[in-house]
Amino acid sequence: MAKPRKKHTSFFPWIDPSDQAKGFKLNFSEVTYLEVGRTVEGYKHAQFVELKNPELALEFDYPESFYITTEGLVLIKTPQGKFEAIAKTDNF
Repeated sequence: MAKPRKKHTSFFPWIDPSDQAKGFKLNFSEVTYLEVGRTVEGYKHAQFVELKNPELALEFDYPESFYITTEGLVLIKTPQGKFEAIAKTDNF
């Protein structure tokens, strides 16, 4: 299997993840990640590496592991195994 290569994506956290109608926060730094696999649902499983431009980044608790949907949502997996949207991306 080929070694995963670093990729970049935009990362815009929701103001209130439970109410996405409130919009999202602007973030001027992309997130660098490794695509480590895919879920049975078809989500990209990503491992956080670093912020591309930390001096421009939004102060946020970036997850070590996250998932990207084909619709451009950034998800985390809860301890109960449920996926929750925490952000959106424009690169999907």
